[in-house]
Amino acid sequence: IFLLTLLANTAVVIPICDAFTFRHNNHHSPSINNYGKLFQPADFPTIFKASSSNEADNTGIANTVTTTYETTLVANGGTRQSSKRSQLRNIFRKNDDARNAQKLHRFTYDYDEMIIGNTSNNSDTTTAIMLIHPIGVGIGKWYYDRLLHSLQDKYGDIGHRLVFLSPDLIGSATASGPTDENGEPIPKFPLLKVTDWTEQVTQLMAEYETKSEEEGHLISNWSIVANGGCSPIALQVAASSTSSSLRRDEKPPFKAAVTNVILSSPPRLPFFLESTDPIKVRKSYRTLSGISGKLFWWYALRKNGKFIRTFSEKNLVGDAANLGEEWTPNCLKAARLHGGRSRYSTFAFLAGTLQDGCAESLNKLKNESGAGVMIDFIRGGDKRRNRARSWFWTRKKTKADGDEGDGEDGAVDDVDAPVEDTIQQYVYRNGNRGKELYVGGRISLAWEDSGGYAKSVMELLCE
Repeated sequence: IFLLTLLANTAVVIPICDAFTFRHNNHHSPSINNYGKLFQPADFPTIFKASSSNEADNTGIANTVTTTYETTLVANGGTRQSSKRSQLRNIFRKNDDARNAQKLHRFTYDYDEMIIGNTSNNSDTTTAIMLIHPIGVGIGKWYYDRLLHSLQDKYGDIGHRLVFLSPDLIGSATASGPTDENGEPIPKFPLLKVTDWTEQVTQLMAEYETKSEEEGHLISNWSIVANGGCSPIALQVAASSTSSSLRRDEKPPFKAAVTNVILSSPPRLPFFLESTDPIKVRKSYRTLSGISGKLFWWYALRKNGKFIRTFSEKNLVGDAANLGEEWTPNCLKAARLHGGRSRYSTFAFLAGTLQDGCAESLNKLKNESGAGVMIDFIRGGDKRRNRARSWFWTRKKTKADGDEGDGEDGAVDDVDAPVEDTIQQYVYRNGNRGKELYVGGRISLAWEDSGGYAKSVMELLCE
């Protein structure tokens, strides 16, 4: 009873979609006084269909494609540091977590593909956009369903050929059921890290370039779109197009350059520049992967996702009606896949694995000549703070902290960044443009205001 009460009220508060909290600078925001209903959550036309083959004419249709990703995940992610007693014990009994972490992990997962615009065989006019969904309870590629519909509806006949890809990240939804080399399920994940998600995305990009070229369409450039705490994945993918130093293995890199990175609801600047303590991350992940995490997962999904709905309405959107009827069922469906093993990616996220420092990526993307990767931002007009916190994150309170800021990630902050210094200003000084656009909504912008989000994405891509 104590554990359930603790979990329900203060303990492992898992944001359903990017568990960070945000605040926006008032001096950067336009005057927006009415956040109201951004749209009526009507039933969207079905634009998705399953596809296991390459169709010649799939313009305007979001095909769901199944693919496979194989990797050997880094060991010691969530394993307990051995004491002398456990070391003696392990002489006779192997540690199960360590053994699983060393195995080949084969992920079979789905991604959505939607092509809009000019469908001629002009090989030099195809831009591919990779959509990286947030990580949280039951979140997957479906997070961008409304955005894809808005893009199809408003920009389906543009003169430039665009390809949108939206994959399930490993550990989420369909990508949460890895098997070993013998096809046996791997019951527990080692601690996932930024590079694990980055390498999945870059491999998919390389594979899709080959697929598209075989169909007569050469990918000329890539754009990466991400939300909140998953920004490090987008930045690392973009940095990998300029250097191979971020790759651990010999997977073939994608060929086309990354020209745009678009980040929505970004955390505060210290999140991008400082890393969490890896020992604390491992300890937090180990705790979450135990009985407390199992109890929370049960609690979050009980009563048809009542907790998911309540949390989302209070912390993620400006108007509860904008969640629509499909939000909670989508979360429940994805969270229950493969026996609920997607909880391990959520626990890794909560433990702080994504705050691994973006300084290296930002330095590689630094563009003093003004002709490199553009890093831009989409923010919500609703600037209310998200009060949700996880007990695994601590943050030093400074005099510079007030009710205003670039956003609050709730993670470990050891840098007293000047109050006027934001991630937007940082990338601007680096020569990466740093343009900001505002849409309706609060944090889950691509879902809450898909029309405004689609317009902003297209504006940033076309400049």
